[in-house]
Amino acid sequence: MTETALPYQVVVFTSDHTINGTIFLRDQRLSDFLNDRRDKNIMVRNASVARLENPAKILQKTQLSVIPKGGIVLAFEPPQKQAPPPRRFIKYRKDRYGVFIVLDGMEVRGEVHVQGSLDLLRIMADAGDIFLPITQATVTIQANPSVLLQREAVVINIQRSRFIGEIELPKAGDTKP
Repeated sequence: MTETALPYQVVVFTSDHTINGTIFLRDQRLSDFLNDRRDKNIMVRNASVARLENPAKILQKTQLSVIPKGGIVLAFEPPQKQAPPPRRFIKYRKDRYGVFIVLDGMEVRGEVHVQGSLDLLRIMADAGDIFLPITQATVTIQANPSVLLQREAVVINIQRSRFIGEIELPKAGDTKP
């Protein structure tokens, strides 16, 4: 069976910069792609780089770039220009827990999904998955606190975290973090 690699727009935050560009996913989620230990870097095509304090001011555009996975603090897929084909994944029942995470240069509030009870120590020590998906995410950027990024899902580099704590999930209709 032949795997098809499809282009996906991605936004990557380092502690100081934002990088927008295209990566190729082979019928996988962004978290699976980043957690693949066979590669320590990701290739990004048609990238634009800006500082987090002023993401509208592009510092440089490149045709082909490399980002070390260890330098990624947070990443997400913005709305795609054209709808990608549906990706088929096996879904396992997981419980959701509210979390607050302090990362290099940013804070994230959202939900983590795990089987069984939440074990924050296991999340921090799990050597298998470095990149952790957070759903219903609200991201505050230290260099630009006036911007509040809200995404259905982001992926964080747990090795770049400085604090993780369980928080109460908002009640239905509650908009306060």
